[in-house]
Amino acid sequence: MRNRKIVVTGGAGFVGSHVVKALCDKGYEVTVIDDLSFGYRSFVDPRACFIEGRIQDKKILNKVLPGAEAVIHLAALSIIKFSYQNPLEYFENNVTGGVLLLESMRKHKVKKMIFSSSAAVYGEPKNVPIPEDAAKEPINPYGASKLAFENILTSYYHSFGIESVSLRFFNAYGPRDEQTPATRAVPVWIKAIIYGKPVPLYWNGKQKRDYVYVSDVAEAHLAALKLSGLHFINIGYGKGVVMKNLVNLLEKLIGKRALIVKKGVRWGDPPVLVADISKAKKVMNWHPKVDFEEGLKETVRYYLEQGEKRKDG
Repeated sequence: MRNRKIVVTGGAGFVGSHVVKALCDKGYEVTVIDDLSFGYRSFVDPRACFIEGRIQDKKILNKVLPGAEAVIHLAALSIIKFSYQNPLEYFENNVTGGVLLLESMRKHKVKKMIFSSSAAVYGEPKNVPIPEDAAKEPINPYGASKLAFENILTSYYHSFGIESVSLRFFNAYGPRDEQTPATRAVPVWIKAIIYGKPVPLYWNGKQKRDYVYVSDVAEAHLAALKLSGLHFINIGYGKGVVMKNLVNLLEKLIGKRALIVKKGVRWGDPPVLVADISKAKKVMNWHPKVDFEEGLKETVRYYLEQGEKRKDG
């Protein structure tokens, strides 16, 4: 396949680094922009060109956007609890920063964006599984910032012809989830069980979440590149897992008991989030390939190996 240039913002992060690898494997010419505030240089595939910087830097955008077929936009502030503490920063980064990126795309005639959106746009859903046309009433500033940018993408499509696919991630999990500070349950709980530390459990573990393996999420981006027009598509496994059952499964895979600490309720956490993925199957011919338990095995293996590396180091 001839080289086709793709710019990936946030390509040194958890999902972004897997997307970059998948693109490189398919022969794309990939340029990564990441300020490393949440990403890691070592995560970036060596076949990609890496530029350290922010999406608000016009000089960087003027350098990398000419000749690009599309932008895969994953750069964002994404820790929900911090969005309560500093909503202005979230809207400035996730919304205004995104508009600056779109304006540079318009200047350089880049006509497509694949946007990393979120199930947080739905808020507390009334029906499960959640279809894309469900009511969107985000209950935290993070979700509101994602929904706001989706609406902006709609306007840029109709006004300027910039096509876009907003992929609404549910709960991505897998190797290299090294979020700092760590807030996502799978890596937090795996490390806690491995090292004998407390496992924080909210809502008595009764919540239900839709976990999709990160390589499947990466493949969804490749599928989205083939679409034209304007789309909003759920990316999940399509089945929910009860959180207390997740703890039990991790105990089984790791071979150690969890030290459960019940944390009560946590505001901003809907009781059930499960995706209806029928649109992704129909429109993109995409479906998750990695079984949940198999994905957890790979994730546990990664963190066990990381622990061995720390000992050796």
